Amino acid sequence: MSWLVGIDTGGTFTDLAAADTVTGAIYTLKVPSVPENPALAVMAAVSQLVEEYPVTWSDIHFLAHGTTVATNAILEGKGARSGLLVNHGLRAIYPMRAGNHPVGPDLIDPYYTKPPELTRPAFTREARGRIGFDGSEVEPLDEDDVRRAAGDLKRLGVESIAVCYLFSFANSRHEERTREIINETFPECRVSLSSDVLPVIREYPRLSTTVLDAYVGPVVSRYFEDLSGRLTQAGVNTQRFYIMQSSGGLKRVALAVRYPNETLLSGPAAGVVFSQKLSEQSGCRNLLTFDMGGTSADMSVLAEGAVDETREGSIAGQDLGTPMIQIRTIGSGGGSLAYVGKDGLLKVGPESAGAVPGPACYGRGGTEPTVTDANVRLGYLSVDNFLGGRMAGNAELAQKALRKVGDALGLDDVALARGILKIVDTQMAVGLRMALMERGADPRDFVLAAFGGSGPVHAVRLAQELGIGRVLVPRFPGIACSMGLLNTVVKYVYLQSFLARFHQADPVAIERGFAELRDRALKDREIEGLDDTTSEIIYQLDVRYPRQGYELSVTVDHSAGKPVISLDAIREQFHRQHHSYYGISAPEEEPEVVNLRLVLHGRIPQMKWSPPQVEGGNAIKGHRQCWFESAGGFVSTPIYDRARLTPGSEMEGPAIVEQTDSATVIEPGMTFAIDPVGNLVIDLSVKEG
Repeated sequence: MSWLVGIDTGGTFTDLAAADTVTGAIYTLKVPSVPENPALAVMAAVSQLVEEYPVTWSDIHFLAHGTTVATNAILEGKGARSGLLVNHGLRAIYPMRAGNHPVGPDLIDPYYTKPPELTRPAFTREARGRIGFDGSEVEPLDEDDVRRAAGDLKRLGVESIAVCYLFSFANSRHEERTREIINETFPECRVSLSSDVLPVIREYPRLSTTVLDAYVGPVVSRYFEDLSGRLTQAGVNTQRFYIMQSSGGLKRVALAVRYPNETLLSGPAAGVVFSQKLSEQSGCRNLLTFDMGGTSADMSVLAEGAVDETREGSIAGQDLGTPMIQIRTIGSGGGSLAYVGKDGLLKVGPESAGAVPGPACYGRGGTEPTVTDANVRLGYLSVDNFLGGRMAGNAELAQKALRKVGDALGLDDVALARGILKIVDTQMAVGLRMALMERGADPRDFVLAAFGGSGPVHAVRLAQELGIGRVLVPRFPGIACSMGLLNTVVKYVYLQSFLARFHQADPVAIERGFAELRDRALKDREIEGLDDTTSEIIYQLDVRYPRQGYELSVTVDHSAGKPVISLDAIREQFHRQHHSYYGISAPEEEPEVVNLRLVLHGRIPQMKWSPPQVEGGNAIKGHRQCWFESAGGFVSTPIYDRARLTPGSEMEGPAIVEQTDSATVIEPGMTFAIDPVGNLVIDLSVKEG
C-alpha cells in the first residue's frame, strides 16, 4: 500500500490527513501539540494513524509537513544568538528599521513597544570594502576586518552570522569570500548571506530577511534533523519528505534547511493552498479564507481562484522580503486569553493558553478564560466532543474561569462570555475587512470559506458583520491545512535583480540572466528527482511604474521551451495586469524591470477529492441550549452529526453541526445544505416568520 500523509503543527493541536493512493480513502485526526518539542506531537499523530488504521510506517511513501517552528522562535524570542556583519559605516541601518513607525491599533496604544532587534547592536560588526551599484568593486574587501569580526563573535557565543553588504545582489564576491573566512575562523557557525537568501534590490528588506534567516536557522535545522531521525528510526523510509514554504509550494527537507526563512508562514500557506483547491471543486471562484485555530486567525483573498503573493511580509514586527502568499494574521484563536487590561477594560488576546495548559475547559491546568471557554458556556461547543470525544472536557471549569474575570468587571459568566466573543469577532472582522481593502475587493462578491478548528464556530457572525451572503465550510475544516499539504506542488523561486527602464533593457541580457537562474533550477530539480515530464519552469519579470514601491510579476511567453523576451508584449501585459489588480493603469508611463524571477513547479502525488461516505441514520443527535443574539437569549438548538448529513439535504437554523475536528454554528432562520462534494453551505438570508 502507498499512503500520502500531511501533518500541520499548530499552537494548540497537530493535525494529520492521510490518503490512500489506491482506494482514495481519507483518514484525519488531531492530537495536542507539544510546544517544547513539536516533533513529539508529529510522532504521536503518525503513531495514532498506524494504531487505528490499516497503515504501517513503511506504507508512508510521501510526507508533507507544515511547521510553526520558525514562526514560534520569533514570536517567543527563542531563536539563535546571532551576529551581523555589514559594510563599514552602516551598522545603524538594522536598528533604524527603515524608519518604521506604529500603524493601526498600535498608534493609539499607550503601552506600545517597538519590536525587538533579533541581533543586538553589541553583536554587529563592520568590514571595510565596497561593491558599487553596477557590480564593480569600488574598494577591496578587508579580510582582516572579517577575521577579527568572526573571532569577536565566536567569543560572544553566537551560533550564526548574517552577512549583508551593499549591492551584493549585483556581485556576491565579497559576501562569498566573507563566508569562506568565517568558515576558516569559526567552522561551527552557520552563515547566512544576503546574496543567497534574497538577492534583490532594496537593502533593508534584504538585510532584515537575512537576519531572520540567521536567527531561526539553527533552531529549524535542529528540528528538521530531530524529526527526520525519529521518522527514520520508526520505519518511515521515504525520500519524499517535504516542508511547506511560505510561497505555498513544497521543498524537500534537506533543501528547506538551507533557507529556513522560507518556512515562516508554512502552516497558514497550506490553508490557502487548500482553499484554492476548494474553490476549484466547489465552483466558488471568489473566496475570502478564514482559518481560525487555537492561537491565531489567518485570512487571505482568492479572487477568480488566484492566490495573491507579496514580497513585503512581517512576522511579529520583523520585516520579511521572501516571496510568500499574502496572508493577514492576527492573534485571535480559540485559546486567546481574556483578561482585564491596564485601562480596566476587557481584553482578548493575543496571548494564548496554547496547548499547555490550554483553555480551562480542557481540564489540563488552565485557569484563565479563553475564547473556547466562552464558546462552551454559550452552548456552541460541547466538552464531550473535544477531539471527537477523545479528550475529556469540563464545562464547570470554563464557568469558573469566566466568573474569575467577570467578577472583576461586575459581569456574570454569560455576559462575560458574550463580551469575549464580541471582542474577538470584532478583531477578526477588522482583519478580514483589511484583507479585502488591500485587494480593492467588495465583500458582497465573495463567499467566506471557514476552516480551522474554531473558524466555523465564528464564521456566520463574521459574514453578517461584513455583509457576505454565504459561508462555505469544507468537509474537514479542522484538518484543512493538513489537506492543503496533499494538494500542492514542489515549488522553487529564484530571484535576481535587474533594474532597467523598458526602453533601455537589453533582451539578450535578460535571456542571459534567465539562463543563469535556469541552471540553478535544474540542479535543484535533479535533487528533487524531477525531469521535463514532471516539472515546469515559468519565467517572469517583476515590473513597476517609475517611483512605485511595489512590483507585479508578469509571466514571459515560454511556450517554445525558452523565454521569448518581447518587451512590447510584456509592457502591454503589465498595463492590463495593473488595471485588473488595482483598477487603474498608466499606459503613458514607461515601466521598468526590477527583478528576474524564475519559478520551478514539480508535479507530485496529490490527494483525490472523493465524494463523502455518509453513515446514514438520524442526523440529529440531541438538543442543547445555545445563546443567539437574534433570539434574545438561550434557545433549544438541534445538534447535527455532520457524518450523517447527506449531499443535497437542506435544513434551517438554529443549529450546531458537530464533527470530530470542529463545529459549525448556524443562526436562527438561516438555511444550510450539503453540496454534492460534501461542503456545508450556509445561506445567511433569514427567512421571514
